[in-house]
Amino acid sequence: MKRKQIIAELERLAEILGIVIRNERMGAITGGLCRVKDSFYLFINKALSPQSRLEFLAGEIKNLEWDSHYVRPEVRKILES
Repeated sequence: MKRKQIIAELERLAEILGIVIRNERMGAITGGLCRVKDSFYLFINKALSPQSRLEFLAGEIKNLEWDSHYVRPEVRKILES
C-alpha cells in the first residue's frame, strides 16, 4: 500500500470517528487534536512531509477507540505499532 493510500485511509478513519480534519499553516507546530463543544478537530500543519503526516495521523488516531471499525491490515499494523 502506498503512503498516500495509507494517509487517505487514516483520514477516512478519523472522519468515521467524528473528527473534522483541518489542514492549516501552523509554523513550527505539527498540529493536534482538540475538542470544541461537542466536536473534535484534528489540526494538521500543511507543511508536513507525507511521512510526517502519516506518523502524526497514526499517533493521534491510535489513542482513540478505532479498533471496532474496519481498518485495512496495513493500516492496522501501523496503528498497533
